[in-house]
Amino acid sequence: MVYLLMDGEQVRSLREEQGMSQRRLAEVSGVARRTLANVEAGTAHTLPSTARKIGTALDVDPRSLATVASRA
Repeated sequence: MVYLLMDGEQVRSLREEQGMSQRRLAEVSGVARRTLANVEAGTAHTLPSTARKIGTALDVDPRSLATVASRA
């Protein structure tokens, strides 16, 4: 399985530029608020599907937000 490490600072910056709270981004993306908090803090590896959801909600290419962290 592939896990990604998302650029939490970039996610936070894009979210704030769009005037969204973590709660609102969670609603729009379908990703749990706690997961978003962990992504922004840089403490969570995510599945590609999660990166896609966040990228889509922020209207950016999710590949610009993440790097491959590990393969299991």
